[in-house]
Amino acid sequence: MAVLKKDSGSSSHWYKEDGSPCHRLPRASGDGLRPTTIRDARRLRLYPSVTSILGIFAKPQLDRWKMRQVALASMRLDRTKNESDEYFADRIIEEAFAQVGEAAELGSRIHDALEKHFEGVPIADDLQVYTQPVLDWKQEKQIEFVEREKTLVNHKEGFAGTMDVACRYGASGIGVIDFKTRKTTPGQPVYPYDGQAMQIAAYAATYWGEENLPNVYGANVYISTTEPGRLEVCSYTPELLIEEYDVFKNACKMWRHIKGFDPRKESKSA
Repeated sequence: MAVLKKDSGSSSHWYKEDGSPCHRLPRASGDGLRPTTIRDARRLRLYPSVTSILGIFAKPQLDRWKMRQVALASMRLDRTKNESDEYFADRIIEEAFAQVGEAAELGSRIHDALEKHFEGVPIADDLQVYTQPVLDWKQEKQIEFVEREKTLVNHKEGFAGTMDVACRYGASGIGVIDFKTRKTTPGQPVYPYDGQAMQIAAYAATYWGEENLPNVYGANVYISTTEPGRLEVCSYTPELLIEEYDVFKNACKMWRHIKGFDPRKESKSA
């Protein structure tokens, strides 16, 4: 389940050829872990995540949101005496995205609660207002979860990632579901962000097989964190998923060209 989160130095996720996550590696000093870099990926022949591939695209909507948060934070804070420009700028940025950390924490709690529920663990009382609409929707649509939190590796195109849910429904329907928390505004519709349909398409092609995309439906299930109880579902037809996956395969080519690295080939040197 994706939520906006504060940048911790690297948002890139990497996987080994067998699907094992390798997002962080031990520091040379032996003191803790550090984010995995493209240099590490070349040396270890790691596969980039779907979201890392999508990172080559500009995201003007998200960039504008970030600039707006910084502008608003600058109006809330007062500059202290003798505070340097650099320190004050850093403090504004920290203030601007403090809410993001809180949203990420709530999103993680909701995601974990849903995952544990399907393993038989009761959901905490304070989270039920967020999770119950999901459970009601699943029952109403008679959706059967086939696999959850499944790590996928696409050796043909050279990417990997973790899919929320592969599902079946009806007599023979198959699909992919991705849960996302979202801040919503009363009366305003919820639309997918750029790349979210492409992410679903990449998972669908990898899990069910590209040849089966004409039979696969996808869905982003948005759980509102600002309007508890609100659930919005954006569905994707097989025709759309086929188009989105064609674009994503080209994005993979562009990523390999830009990075000068093809994880499908043996690494020559670090």
